[in-house]
Amino acid sequence: MYALVLSLISSLLVGFFIKYLKIKEIKNLFVIVFVNYTVAIIVCYSLFNEAINLETLSNSVSYITLSLGILMPSIFYFLNKSLNKSGLAKTDIFQRLSLIIPVILSFWLFQELFTWSKFTAIALAFISIVLLLYKKSTKDENFNTLHLIAVFIGYGTVDTLFKILATNKNIPYIAALFLVFIFCAIVSGLYLFLSKGKIQKKFIFYGLILGILNFSNIYFYMKAHKIFSDSPTLVFITMNLGVIIGGSLIGKFYFKEKLTNNAVAGIVLAVISVILLALIQIDIL
Repeated sequence: MYALVLSLISSLLVGFFIKYLKIKEIKNLFVIVFVNYTVAIIVCYSLFNEAINLETLSNSVSYITLSLGILMPSIFYFLNKSLNKSGLAKTDIFQRLSLIIPVILSFWLFQELFTWSKFTAIALAFISIVLLLYKKSTKDENFNTLHLIAVFIGYGTVDTLFKILATNKNIPYIAALFLVFIFCAIVSGLYLFLSKGKIQKKFIFYGLILGILNFSNIYFYMKAHKIFSDSPTLVFITMNLGVIIGGSLIGKFYFKEKLTNNAVAGIVLAVISVILLALIQIDIL
């Protein structure tokens, strides 16, 4: 369970850090993103260099690692566009509801056993997401469908691909993770070149911090999937609900955002959902 908790904490810190920075210009964003993946490469190799060699890297090259290398930095672009065109409320809802993609695929790709207990927990999870995010809704009807759909599909696909990567016994996952970071750095470097981003020291520093947090998040997320390989739904839902609940609490106590009755009800349902999934995992339900 420690891997899931550490991944959740890292993910919360990543979200907090990005929100704290309030990066508006795309070129500045990709300076941070590029440095972030460069740092992730260095940290990954420094910690696990014995598991990274030509043989393990060659065994890690696949459509999964390449797809993740393209998708992960690309999501930053569409996320930024969606925030500017559609606003935080709609973007946040589409990002979190992307959970439906890996959850549904869990029963198809990963042969997870379907039970009515799991169905109840999943239903409560989605209701809680709607309640937690509804508080951010606005009357502004401006939105860009393409960017919202890109965020929805992008996050759902990345979650699913990481699950496939973590549970594929033919792929050494440390070397695969290292390779993903390399592909991400190349793609984000290309985005940075195209956006003509100016390298400033403060953005390099931000990228250093984000790189360490992001590496921790992805590494422990993959490790959690390996540990709970028989119950990917537990990982998917716990991570998403944990990020939303944690983000709501951080918003209230740090950013002084109001916690509505809908949000409180959503947190209660989310906790119930995660508890149900945990009880299912240990065969009590």
